[in-house]
Amino acid sequence: MRTVLSLLIVLVLASCSSQTVRVGSKDLVENRIVAEMFALLLEEQGVNVKRLPALGSTEIAFQALKDDDIDLYPEYTGTALSMMGEPRSGDADQDYEVVSEALATNGLVMLDRLGFEAGYAVLTRPAVAAENDLSTILDLTGPDTRLRLGITQSFAERPRDGLEPFLDRFGLSFGDITVFSEANREGLYDALIEKRVDVIVGFTTDPEIEDYELVELDDTTGFFPIYEAAPLTSDLALERSPVIETVMAELAGRIDNTLIEELNAAVRLDGRPVNRVARRALFDLGLIEKPPRERTPVLGIAMQPETVGTDAGISTLRAVRKAMRGRDVNIIPVSVPLEAMAGGDARLALAPAVSGFSRVDGNMVRDDRVEAVAAVGSTFLHAISLTENPVEPVNASVIASGPEGSATFKMATVLAATAGGDVTIVPLADDEASTAAEALRKGDAQVALLFAEPGRQDLADLFAGSTDITLVDADAWWRSRARLALPVMREAQINAGTYAGLNLPVSTLSTQLILFGPAAPEGFALGQQGPSSFFDEVRPLQGRNVEAINNNLGLHAAVDPHLRRAAALTPDVNIRDDRINPYPGRAVLMIVILAFAVWAFWLFLRPEKKGDSR
Repeated sequence: MRTVLSLLIVLVLASCSSQTVRVGSKDLVENRIVAEMFALLLEEQGVNVKRLPALGSTEIAFQALKDDDIDLYPEYTGTALSMMGEPRSGDADQDYEVVSEALATNGLVMLDRLGFEAGYAVLTRPAVAAENDLSTILDLTGPDTRLRLGITQSFAERPRDGLEPFLDRFGLSFGDITVFSEANREGLYDALIEKRVDVIVGFTTDPEIEDYELVELDDTTGFFPIYEAAPLTSDLALERSPVIETVMAELAGRIDNTLIEELNAAVRLDGRPVNRVARRALFDLGLIEKPPRERTPVLGIAMQPETVGTDAGISTLRAVRKAMRGRDVNIIPVSVPLEAMAGGDARLALAPAVSGFSRVDGNMVRDDRVEAVAAVGSTFLHAISLTENPVEPVNASVIASGPEGSATFKMATVLAATAGGDVTIVPLADDEASTAAEALRKGDAQVALLFAEPGRQDLADLFAGSTDITLVDADAWWRSRARLALPVMREAQINAGTYAGLNLPVSTLSTQLILFGPAAPEGFALGQQGPSSFFDEVRPLQGRNVEAINNNLGLHAAVDPHLRRAAALTPDVNIRDDRINPYPGRAVLMIVILAFAVWAFWLFLRPEKKGDSR
């Protein structure tokens, strides 16, 4: 009964107001999404709406409301406190009351809060945090002069909670500061991932934080206020259209941080339209009846859990997402990435180049069921053994590896096949450093093999927390037969100081980390059904997508020639043949044809002989 009564009130209010409600927003994806939710909800109740999205900065949107150029837009309590010059208390409810009173003196009304907070977040890459021992903003005071900061234009201009007071409060002096426009917030994260900056100031609701596993530095001083989202309107707007307050009340407390992060990700990461994302959210909340007409295709990238959050994993996710806009691109953590792709659980797989080979009749051969889409950096073979009795792979009789089918398992298989004596391979449950170390301590193996970027966190933690495990040289076995069996390997070195206790460089092998995709099987032109279907989506990536992924990765090496490469990676050769006689056979034939034509023409034109007269 209460629901019916509320609906009747809304309908009456809407019918009493013939005014069009002008809904504005800042030039932020999150603000545009919430503003679109406002507009759709008003339209659901029969209100005419004029959308004025992406007006610009906070100052522009705020001034537009004060000047009665718009009737409504999403704002944040902490930002409004700053705009009104009011002090923050650190208590969300108290801040809301203070800012509401301050706004009222200017004829503005902050309606009930929506339920989420979008505060500032100081972020960095995991590798930077580990290298500089960063966990709080105050920790930046040591290495700040050699670190580079990235910020948005709006943060640079904020007088009370922006760049200048931020630097003053923490006593920071960065080596370089790069400013990005508010519309180019994606560029802020691109710069961090591409290592053009080391630290950025983003928002706590930015989806890149979780997706790229960035490290947020704690604000232990309470410098940043609480930024709770709420509709901001004016007395004039409510006089013209009192329905605004009634309709906005339906959203009060309904949008939590989890939901807004999902909505941000749908637009910013997946490239979905703001209107559809906002409509889907309102439909799922039960606030509108008509769902959006859409189907978002999903694209999964399989990679080992240990690779998720590394520079290579982050770069791959970012490159694929930018190339496949409109698709829901996600990471699928699995022990054997290519098996996940083969089983249809993933569309792409990130794995060492060794994974592109299979053992057939005792030999390692290239697996032409997969093709290399891009090379994403290098991964190094780590051979670990007990410090008390270290054993190199070339001398080991029992070798621990990752799960069957993994790159380290294939590596161990080649090592065993090329060794002089009998070698036993012990496949472990995963490729984590702690799992390998435990197998060594139990005596299950003499040496364990791992593929990892130097300095990977689980390996760094292992060597920092124990002295009974050490790195050993891993390249002595790679001779003649082994080189032929796995030509994608190359000699490498893990430098001293990479891990705690590593005082001398370690000789090892490295290989490319490859983004694999399915290759078209034999008979693909006849169709995709039947026993030849190896992948859930059998077709290889389109050439334009392959090119886009490689462009998004920036400067990187070409794929190793021993792997089957995507067709788009093969350069087009279009050389004009300027030889006078490129095809002698054809030339002779043309001469004969021309001679015949001349002879026939002569027969046609020659004069006839006159007969003898009698």
